[in-house]
Amino acid sequence: MGGGRIEMHEITKEDLQIIYKNNKPYGIRDKTGFLFFFVNFTKYSGQEERYRQEVKGQYELADFLLKALKEKL
Repeated sequence: MGGGRIEMHEITKEDLQIIYKNNKPYGIRDKTGFLFFFVNFTKYSGQEERYRQEVKGQYELADFLLKALKEKL
């Protein structure tokens, strides 16, 4: 097997941030890269309200996750 080492780094509250793309949360990252990404919702004709609700929920989830991560540090 590879036997390579994984280099760990310290994460601080100040390093964590939500990245937005196309006016929606795209992911949460620290200074070394993304910790995770959010699902991209597709906007279909005639489904504007569904899309707005999904995006609103994604903003709320992003804020909740960022807050939870910062509280654990």
